[in-house]
Amino acid sequence: EPPEHVKFILATTEVHKLPSTILSRCQRFDFRRIEPKVIAERLMYVAGQENAVLHEDAAMLIARIADGGMRDALSLLDSAISVSNEVTAAVVSDCAGLMGRDSIYELVRAVAARDTAACLQLLDELHNASCDTERLITELTNQFRNFLIFKTVKHPENLIVCTKEELGVLRGMADLFSNEQILFSLNVLTRTAEAIKRTQNRRIEAEMALIRLCSPETDADVSALLTRIARLEAELD
Repeated sequence: EPPEHVKFILATTEVHKLPSTILSRCQRFDFRRIEPKVIAERLMYVAGQENAVLHEDAAMLIARIADGGMRDALSLLDSAISVSNEVTAAVVSDCAGLMGRDSIYELVRAVAARDTAACLQLLDELHNASCDTERLITELTNQFRNFLIFKTVKHPENLIVCTKEELGVLRGMADLFSNEQILFSLNVLTRTAEAIKRTQNRRIEAEMALIRLCSPETDADVSALLTRIARLEAELD
């Protein structure tokens, strides 16, 4: 037994893996993810203390990438400030290996138009610009998740992390897809994200995903079938 003045602190994101013999001897404290708005406000304060200029959309982008983790947000802010004392969304995108906002919008519109050639061309340009493929798939997944929120929630602004300007753009793009198309796209992107972790050639996985998004008939999944049926019904109407 340890002496009375010794305390052990165990930290994990997978508490279900701890044996019951350990859990029964612990006091458990569950920590929640920090809200993006709170993270962004803290980043603005820290940037001010460092005599750096942090744009609001850049702060929100960092908060979204950090996914509730203040440490990750501060680390990314530090990297961005080391690049430029004026931190814009573009600077954050470069530091995080993200594609630019305009590029991802262009890619989404190409998917909506079923323009496979345009999608693969954009992917090639992003690949040559050293865009991280796994992050690209994550960003696309987030965008289609946002579209689903627009389609199903009365007040989507409460669940989507973005600026007011982006909110209007996302609302317009959500109208380009049916619910079936969005669910199919999320299914494809989720499978691709898992596959990317197991392969060395991430680009091929991303290319196959874009081809499936543009041509659901190439996919044997049930969600792909529902997407094709919904498209036929829309054409008949």
